[in-house]
Amino acid sequence: MSQILQAQSPEKLAKAQAGVATLDRAVLINKFRDAFDNGKRVVAFILADELTRRGIPPCFWHADLPTSDYGVNQKLDLFLFDLRWLRHWHADHVKQVRYMRYKELFTFSETKFHRAAEYAFHQGRRPYWKIVGSLSLSEPQQWDCAWLRSAPIGKRHAAMLALSGQVLTALRADLTTVRRTKAFGDSDADATLQRRHALWVCAQMTGDSPTKTALRYRQMTGDSITRQTAAKQLEKVREILTANRVTTRHGKRVTIV
Repeated sequence: MSQILQAQSPEKLAKAQAGVATLDRAVLINKFRDAFDNGKRVVAFILADELTRRGIPPCFWHADLPTSDYGVNQKLDLFLFDLRWLRHWHADHVKQVRYMRYKELFTFSETKFHRAAEYAFHQGRRPYWKIVGSLSLSEPQQWDCAWLRSAPIGKRHAAMLALSGQVLTALRADLTTVRRTKAFGDSDADATLQRRHALWVCAQMTGDSPTKTALRYRQMTGDSITRQTAAKQLEKVREILTANRVTTRHGKRVTIV
């Protein structure tokens, strides 16, 4: 990847970076997905850096989790995107990294960064969970990432995806019982459905903390809500899911969130 980027003229890269900086959030994400899925690596890289700059973590760039069907280049790029997010928003985490070679993943020297990343990636042969351990990534940092996740976080995310459809159905069914008025029409009901489902997703990622859920919701949607609003909406979601017997199992403990 470093060679591909070095082959681009600085003027061309600067022009592209200036262009993506003007894009709407939704357009930016859609363009990234298209570039990544179609192997447009330089375009995806530029868009990814802009997403990072805006504070949108890699976990929200993709429609689904990365799969084993991705080729080596795509997995490397996913790895690079996660690292650049961590380097930008968690620069102090370098103090927690045990190995000097991995500390270079947080350097702002592009040459050293790419060299260290390619060493850690080891042409896709080094298990990502080993890299997660070597970087001493916390759970919130792993949730930020799309590829750098330990097995426990990966399983929890997979369980969340598996339950998501049931949650959406339960939330939608509840809203059909709400009388439509001039102040609350079908479009308002749709917006409420999307907001509640998004809050449920964010709560799964944060351990049901209203404060952390509100922050995660802003990252996910670009919209800000207060801790109080998050807490109130999450309580409503719990009531709906309890009534519909929708549960999430974590080991031997069953919680409804």
